[in-house]
Amino acid sequence: MRIAIFTPDITSNSLGRTYCLWLLMRANGWETQVFAPRGGEIWGPLRGGDFAANCRTIDEDDPILLAAVEGADLVFAVKPVETSFGRARRLAHAVQRPLLLDVDDPDLEAALSWRRPLRRFAKGILKFSAVRKNKELKRLALQAETIVSNPVLQTIYGGPVVPHVRDDRGFGAPHTSSKPSIAFVGTNRKHKGVDILREAVANRQDLHITLKLTDEAPEDARPWEQWVGMTSFDEGLALVENADIVVIPSKDDGYAHGQLPAKLMDAMLAGRAVIVSDIEPMTWAVGSGGLTVEPSSVPALANALEKLTDPLVRRELGSRARRKALDLFTIDANREPFREVCEQVVSSFRRARGEQ
Repeated sequence: MRIAIFTPDITSNSLGRTYCLWLLMRANGWETQVFAPRGGEIWGPLRGGDFAANCRTIDEDDPILLAAVEGADLVFAVKPVETSFGRARRLAHAVQRPLLLDVDDPDLEAALSWRRPLRRFAKGILKFSAVRKNKELKRLALQAETIVSNPVLQTIYGGPVVPHVRDDRGFGAPHTSSKPSIAFVGTNRKHKGVDILREAVANRQDLHITLKLTDEAPEDARPWEQWVGMTSFDEGLALVENADIVVIPSKDDGYAHGQLPAKLMDAMLAGRAVIVSDIEPMTWAVGSGGLTVEPSSVPALANALEKLTDPLVRRELGSRARRKALDLFTIDANREPFREVCEQVVSSFRRARGEQ
């Protein structure tokens, strides 16, 4: 099968989901091309390698893009936004090709101030044009053939769940230390709760725990913190695999609901002890393989960290996390279901057109 993939932005971490889907396509032996609007350099962690070589920034009216869509068996849009879904929908319609939309984050819900009625009301007045465009994208997305990354988004958009996937690199470093190291690997944004994590670690320095974070050091960096800046994909995996504990302390924010950070999959596969905020779908992903804490609660997070100072507890928790991840989040576990979904979309489109 030949697939033209539309991704919204090669410069941001949204490219991570495109990479996951590309892994599944490659595992199925399909021919792929990834297209994005013109912009800057490819997102740092994914620079170099086969995936980066498969990415191309191109204008919508470029004949090369139209020819690629015309030659594809399936057009794939990552995220229900204008720069991917909007472009893909127009071109797929122009040359009569089937379109499959992937929704991996509550992007439109955040833009429309999901779970924030006062902000939604204000946006409706102050940003009427943008709200109208996003509502139209939402309407079109709800009509499209769709897959989603987690059950929360499934309740909104329907379609089968195709979670973030990873290659299985095996169990990480053994759990032996009584002075555990903690890792936060990802983009440090306000809703991710890094400030809560830093405060919890600071409050429990009697446990002699250390913290590594993938961002530039702030002015108030503390002695037990190591700020490593942006990392490559492999460097980020190594940080996860060598940490004793991986924490995803998301705040109870509209955007956090429905979002499933891919680094959680990495941590679970590596058998790390994981702590996540009690927000879906993270609790769905972790199940009994991790600890959940009240969002934005420094005391709750500090107490969870204390429980995980025992290497035996971390080992048991990490083993449970790894078993669940092998069942849910590997390429092998998702390759065949993903193939069936894509082939069904193509077959249904062809039948509707009276093709064999």
